[in-house]
Amino acid sequence: MDKRERNNRWYHEFDERRMVIVLVHPEYLESDDQINEVPAHYVVCETCEGKGSHVNPSIDSHGISPEEFAEDPDFAEQYSSGAYDQQCNECHGARVVPDIDEDRATEAEKNAAEDVIESHIRFANEQAYERRMGY
Repeated sequence: MDKRERNNRWYHEFDERRMVIVLVHPEYLESDDQINEVPAHYVVCETCEGKGSHVNPSIDSHGISPEEFAEDPDFAEQYSSGAYDQQCNECHGARVVPDIDEDRATEAEKNAAEDVIESHIRFANEQAYERRMGY
């Protein structure tokens, strides 16, 4: 699965004013019982590598061979010039995304975040499996 096509957002909300990430475990989305906050800071967006844009995944997410570029030099030129670029799906052009500030987070906050992140990964994997199986 191409990282440009995934929902990479693993947190519930980001409070930029307070620089905290609000975590809600996927099992408790309907409840306020399991809400945690962890200190945040900005990191360079991994999806666009800090450029704010990337090639539209519908153009090249399954790869483009050198032969395809050779067969259509105009396409190769447009591709290289950024004609197929779009605003980044993760940072929406900001070039940075919030992440856990490990230096300020307590061990309990780090553990809560790790649990939420693992749950989101499991959920995304289950969704991908169901799509492959035609559900």
